[in-house]
Amino acid sequence: MTARLTVLGCAGTYPGAERACSSYLVEADGWRLLLDCGNGSLSNLQRRCDVAEVDAVVISHLHPDHFVDLFGLYYALRFHPDGPRSVPVHAPRGAFEHLGLMLDDLETFGRHCRFSVAAAGDVLELGPFTLRLSAAAHPVETLASRVEVDGRVLAYSADSGPTPGLADTARDADLFIADATWLERQGPLPEALHMTGRQAGRQAAAAGASRLLLSHLFPATDPAEVAAEATEVFDGEVLVATDLLELAL
Repeated sequence: MTARLTVLGCAGTYPGAERACSSYLVEADGWRLLLDCGNGSLSNLQRRCDVAEVDAVVISHLHPDHFVDLFGLYYALRFHPDGPRSVPVHAPRGAFEHLGLMLDDLETFGRHCRFSVAAAGDVLELGPFTLRLSAAAHPVETLASRVEVDGRVLAYSADSGPTPGLADTARDADLFIADATWLERQGPLPEALHMTGRQAGRQAAAAGASRLLLSHLFPATDPAEVAAEATEVFDGEVLVATDLLELAL
């Protein structure tokens, strides 16, 4: 069984000219897991598979650049050409009610996007995947994910400032997707919000991760400069996320 990651969106805060917002498709053993569903990512998802083939969605937190394309996914499932479909959605407490403020039919929304509450400390068994959720450092409740499948580990920081918990989440990970929104030279920067390329590299080094995938880049940020920062402090392979990038785990 070969596990594979496809980047569906990797821009932070708002979509860039060639980058949708945060979303990652993880596939193994015929299963498809979607981590976040940010602005524009639904278009890229449909380049990879039929929306009805997504087996589960995990939303890290309730900021639009991580969930707003759930609305599009809902309608795509509701009006699917082969008949109505649904998908389980695991998200922080209040997500269903929060998203429902934009809709006039919560009952129908709940039939097609079947919400369950997820929280730090939870372990989710989803098909071949074991997800261990932990708290990220962000102004709203945010869940970092450790995805284990067939002896391989994918870690996803979601949006987070540097915190010791991230190193635990990414411990010995084969691939660590890390928030790298900013550059050191842009400081002073807010705490407990996002990371620079250097901070993401330090977290990967502390975790002993094999590869670091820098993501959630602010659209105006130079990806090469972010990567250079990370490379200064992390000896493993450093990659910068681009939409539709595919990586084997």
